[in-house]
Amino acid sequence: REARGKMRAKSLRKEGLVPGGYYDKEGANLPLTLGYGELHAAYTRAQNQVIYLEIKGGEQSQKNKPVLIWDIQFHPVKGLIQHVDLIGVDLAEEVRIEVPVEIVGTSQGVEKGGMLDVYRDTVPVSCLPTSIPEKIEVDVSEVDIGDSLHLSEVSLPEGVTMQDTTEDLGIVGVVLPRGASEAEEEESEEEPTEE
Repeated sequence: REARGKMRAKSLRKEGLVPGGYYDKEGANLPLTLGYGELHAAYTRAQNQVIYLEIKGGEQSQKNKPVLIWDIQFHPVKGLIQHVDLIGVDLAEEVRIEVPVEIVGTSQGVEKGGMLDVYRDTVPVSCLPTSIPEKIEVDVSEVDIGDSLHLSEVSLPEGVTMQDTTEDLGIVGVVLPRGASEAEEEESEEEPTEE
């Protein structure tokens, strides 16, 4: 894509195209124009998986370039893709990426009347581009009221390691509903004291 600017981007969207950019660690910075249908299909099928880009035009023409969708912007009302940034990857080198969390199981605390509080909807991992999991399952079955489940307690697929485990951030916890905790405090205040 040679022409840039807001007006050109708006014109491209009317034509069923999406403006975007391609970057890699070698310093490449290429403005791109992508077909909406192909991009939407790729994003729906493989949001955080390797896809292969064919760059047409000029000296930068390449086929089967492995890339990740690094950033994607949507229209706030219509939900249509407005812009996308793709990053080139080396299939033999690990990448650092956020992978979506999927909560599985019903926690003990929730069964006792607690509420599940999700602190993070993604977790930071490192792995080869071809080993990026679509999601990380977080089993909350053993989480009781007042307990939290942390990054270090999550099971990961082979070849995938957790980033930032030094802080061991919480992912989910179970708390009492606000009204219930206030009611308990009031009851404890009203309990008669022995003389």
